[in-house]
Amino acid sequence: MDETRAAGGRELGTCTSAFTAKNTKLREASRKLAPLLLRGREGCRPWISLSSASPSFLSACHASSVGMSEDALDQHAALAEQREVLTEIGRNRLRVRQTQLSFGELEVEEALEAARCLSTMDAGDAKKVMQLAGRIRAAVRDLRMAARSRQQEQVIVNKHLTQADIEIEKSRQEMTSMKEVIDDKSLVVAMDDSQPAAAVPLDADGLPLQPRYRYCTNCKVGGHGQRFCEYLLERPDWRVYPNQKWFEDEKGNEYHCPLGKKLVDFADESHFSRIAMYLKGRAWLEEKTKVLELAPGRMPETYILENGAWRGSPPPDLEASEVPWFVKEADRNWGTSVHVVAKPSDCFGLVKQEGVYVVQPHIKDPLLMDDGRKCHIKFYVLLLGFEDGVRWHLYTFKDGYLSISPNKWSPTDLSKDTQVTIIRTERIGGWKAWPEAYPKCKAVVAEVIERAVTQGKLEGRLNKVQFEIFSADFIVDTRGDVWLFEFNMSPVLKDPKDAPKVNDADMVRGALSIVAPWPGGSPGLWDFAGEFKGHKPQPKAPPAAKAAAASSSSEPAPGAAP
Repeated sequence: MDETRAAGGRELGTCTSAFTAKNTKLREASRKLAPLLLRGREGCRPWISLSSASPSFLSACHASSVGMSEDALDQHAALAEQREVLTEIGRNRLRVRQTQLSFGELEVEEALEAARCLSTMDAGDAKKVMQLAGRIRAAVRDLRMAARSRQQEQVIVNKHLTQADIEIEKSRQEMTSMKEVIDDKSLVVAMDDSQPAAAVPLDADGLPLQPRYRYCTNCKVGGHGQRFCEYLLERPDWRVYPNQKWFEDEKGNEYHCPLGKKLVDFADESHFSRIAMYLKGRAWLEEKTKVLELAPGRMPETYILENGAWRGSPPPDLEASEVPWFVKEADRNWGTSVHVVAKPSDCFGLVKQEGVYVVQPHIKDPLLMDDGRKCHIKFYVLLLGFEDGVRWHLYTFKDGYLSISPNKWSPTDLSKDTQVTIIRTERIGGWKAWPEAYPKCKAVVAEVIERAVTQGKLEGRLNKVQFEIFSADFIVDTRGDVWLFEFNMSPVLKDPKDAPKVNDADMVRGALSIVAPWPGGSPGLWDFAGEFKGHKPQPKAPPAAKAAAASSSSEPAPGAAP
């Protein structure tokens, strides 16, 4: 028995030494793997958590197609090597647990052997019998614990190896998909408006090469670009096209573009996208002072405070105003810069000396909720400009939201909670005033957008679709009239993963089905509100032509005095 114990001790020592050596080897391997795993933009966490360490091969792309392929292969090899290291660690840990189990079995056997060899005299000694019984119980307990630990260790090892296999298979599939994307010869390099369009790739028969898929790229600009990519990728014929670093500005901010600076079907960087997600000239809808020119008579009476002085006629400054007044920064939305005052002169203590503000009185008779709380309408709009740069289609959403104050409204209550409604509170469909208010809001938006298009404030893009989902804030008075307050060009949109019960997935999917139609799509609750025609945009002159024109304009005309 002692020999068996000694042998077990030697096995444990050997196993422990091997485990220590493997840990040393692991650390060395990790140091070797680090440069590979850190090639991605954000690097990777420690290798042992493969689910979080696995890089995304379709988003961490650098330099060129060749360089990216090499990175992907290196990272795939790194994952495979990590899997081997995990296997070695798991094997060593199981050997330790198995040795512990063997020791437990030996302890039980020794205790039972001692019980069998108990002499008649010792059997009559209650103290010795109790000691022997306690030894047996402790040995059995330790054996059960060792067996349970061995089983648990096996489960953990299997789990890690299964996760590793999943990640390796995922990386293999991503590399396959990435290769298909990179090998697609139908894509061309994005060109400036002043440059001639790139030649269309042709197939063996001399016909335009048809792409196998449609591609989207998240260039990390922000806004709703990533969200739109996710919804487009729900379609069977859309794929991710990788991105790369484009340039870095003087502040160290990185900008990205599709790999190889290719022109893809959708990207949040408009220059590289066939479908631009920002309207050209959108400032005319976003900035409050500009909207005033497009919506005369559709907004409450508005005054402009610029650099500490009134632009034009000042508003009447009554000591006892019937309604509160709002002071808003001209270029900010979401109520983040709104102040409530009793009369216009009170705003001078709130504004910055250098800045532009709009000052508006509250409408006199707002339509309130049944319990007396103030509310306003979040009205959603989709504007689509076509490739000819002339035609525009306007859609309005038949559903929407009410933003409701938490407090009962009073014209003398100057608190922001009571007067400034920001948060979307509830769906608007059940609001009794909505059936009458909707067509009026639709008509006002159509009037404003038509004026912006026909006056050339909103500009078309040649050979490029452009669209934007935005919202308009309306308030209804007791006469049923609707008043436009502002447009929000980057409205809050909720996805099912963020808000399972109330979200905007149907609105976004419907809008994208209009912008990029497909057989499985539907406009949903989007309502066609009008077609407008603007001025045809002129192609930009190439840089050489601009320089020549500038040079000729600086020379004196023939016969003119020097």
